[in-house]
Amino acid sequence: MAENKKDNTELQEDEEIIVLADEEGKEVEFRHIATLDYEEEWYMYLEPLEEMEGEEEKSADSEEETEMVIFHIQSDADGNDVFIPVEDEELLDKLYNEFLKELNNSED
Repeated sequence: MAENKKDNTELQEDEEIIVLADEEGKEVEFRHIATLDYEEEWYMYLEPLEEMEGEEEKSADSEEETEMVIFHIQSDADGNDVFIPVEDEELLDKLYNEFLKELNNSED
């Protein structure tokens, strides 16, 4: 089943898939979009793959927005990375605008 899901999402060879555990311990797959430094803190931008399972039913020219989740990357006491979902709406807006700025810079 997992093979079909990956085939259906039409992953590019250079795309990175990240698996994180949710609050219940269930593994959730994400497509890595970007990792950016904002005000000396690191944030990871991910797209949940699970949401994409039904995408093949949508028309190819559909203009639906892609869901993106932003995590603040922190370290635990052992120095391991910990991914904390950003929930503050004001910070999310700032981080999204920073992402758009970086995206526009990379297109130029």
